Amino acid sequence: MSFTGPSLRDRLRTGTRLAQDGVERAQRRFDFARPGHIGAFLAAQRDAVVTLRGVASELEDALQAACDRLDADLAELGHGPGPKTYPAPRSDHRVACGFVWHSQQLALRTMTRRLPDAATRGLRFLTHPRNVSAWRVLCDELERTPGYEGDATLAVTATNDRLALLETIHMDHARACA
Repeated sequence: MSFTGPSLRDRLRTGTRLAQDGVERAQRRFDFARPGHIGAFLAAQRDAVVTLRGVASELEDALQAACDRLDADLAELGHGPGPKTYPAPRSDHRVACGFVWHSQQLALRTMTRRLPDAATRGLRFLTHPRNVSAWRVLCDELERTPGYEGDATLAVTATNDRLALLETIHMDHARACA
């Protein structure tokens, strides 16, 4: 299919920038050198991953594996209580889940640089290799998708909604450990 104008990837990159910045600000509130902050961050990640389940079938195995690693990390750190429940976003789309999941996986690479050298426990999730090839497959799909046709606007709206939910989840957990 040939089209002119921005691709869906272009729209997602620019149309979700403010929401992505909000998530990043919320995640920076965790100081991994302080007691409890790694556990609180992992609990936020666990709650965020749970909200992605059931929307994009192609992500289910990766999301389940992430939950398993997070549960093991949280148990090792003795972090409780259990997962919090958050409301579903007001709009949703398969592309939104994929974009948020894969972009967060890339962001975690940067966050792991903030881990103190002394941190040795509860790191399965944070140090697990990221699936860069799946991100590239998604990006290729988004490049081939017109940015203003079909349900592209819904995909952008749903991505912003999902990112706002992630920001809320991380802010809640950051406040709890402040």
